[in-house]
Amino acid sequence: MTRDSSIPGYAELDDWPREPAPPLHIKDFGRYRDGGPRGGSFFVDLEDSHGTLFSFFFDRFLGRLCYGSELNDGDDAAFLKRGSRIEAEAFSLIESSANQLRDGDEVLACLRHARTWAKLA
Repeated sequence: MTRDSSIPGYAELDDWPREPAPPLHIKDFGRYRDGGPRGGSFFVDLEDSHGTLFSFFFDRFLGRLCYGSELNDGDDAAFLKRGSRIEAEAFSLIESSANQLRDGDEVLACLRHARTWAKLA
């Protein structure tokens, strides 16, 4: 895993911080009341088969999928590098899990918007 912090306020992550153990599923999701043009940051926590949580969020300004802290300026927050393994796998895992949820429509809407920032678009 490489977390590039060379541009202040714009850290990027190119791989998983630790290898997840399949299968993964959405453990929790929701919106933070932190404002911004997108109505606040939206988070999605994935849990692997060992109970390890992998936290993602859609940032409150661009709606881009990020890893780490629920706050854009958190110490562990990072954009997912375009075209990276974690970006492709996170989109796929979150989407497949959200499709299995009865109330996963908001998660899917955030993913659709986030694809405009991803190489996957």
